[in-house]
Amino acid sequence: MADAGQNGEHAPRERAGVQSVERTLDILESLVDFGSEVGLVEISQAVTLPLATVHRLLGTLIRRGYVKQNRQNRKYSLGFRALQMGNDMRQRFSLRLEARPFLHRLMERTGESANLAVLDDGEVVYIDQAQSSKILRMFTQLGNRVPAHSTGSGKVMLAFGAPEIAEGVLRRYGMEARTPHTIVDPEKFRDELTRIRAQGFALDDEEHEEGVRCLAVPLRDGSGQVVGSLSVSGPVTRLGDQRISDITAEVVDCGLQLSARLGYATEVATH
Repeated sequence: MADAGQNGEHAPRERAGVQSVERTLDILESLVDFGSEVGLVEISQAVTLPLATVHRLLGTLIRRGYVKQNRQNRKYSLGFRALQMGNDMRQRFSLRLEARPFLHRLMERTGESANLAVLDDGEVVYIDQAQSSKILRMFTQLGNRVPAHSTGSGKVMLAFGAPEIAEGVLRRYGMEARTPHTIVDPEKFRDELTRIRAQGFALDDEEHEEGVRCLAVPLRDGSGQVVGSLSVSGPVTRLGDQRISDITAEVVDCGLQLSARLGYATEVATH
């Protein structure tokens, strides 16, 4: 009975929280519908909320960068953060579409699971995968967020991204030892990034999960910016040193060809 009482006490606050989220989303959607700068009264009428409520919620959205206000006419419009989020979603959707055939090609030619990942707010997020047909295989939950410093995908994106991104990630998240093989010394990690840049790929050598290896390459767009990574992962019993050496050229080639599809200017193989 005590649990029921506690749930009853929390229910009003939970309902209020949900209502606040819905109102905030209503405001953002109204700004999308208006398509240009609009005044407080017009927003209030569109979402059928009191002026004071709309003004309060707009203040929060402005502080978070989702809405901006013109200081001269006091009107509102979508902010950079909202536009950036929409652009990121379009880019990821496009990236998944372009990457799909390359994921299947890698899976078929290497026999191991092929993964597509992006760096989001300093963490690696897996957004697509072609699973190996072998009984013992590596399965990555799509949408799963993992540290950048202990994964092949994360290391290769940090290595080929702007130096300040890597330093910022290390400062923010630290270097937790996921396994006995994880690099936890910042200087050794910087040396690792230098080595990755020189060789063109990264290897997660049981650094995130014992018994698992992952070979990753960067993906670039037309501006040369790193927008993701392509990788192959499998058990160390199958991905020994010789096997890694055998499949490296195929993984690198897929990464170059996919980058070319994304607009990156480079000479790639045509097979």
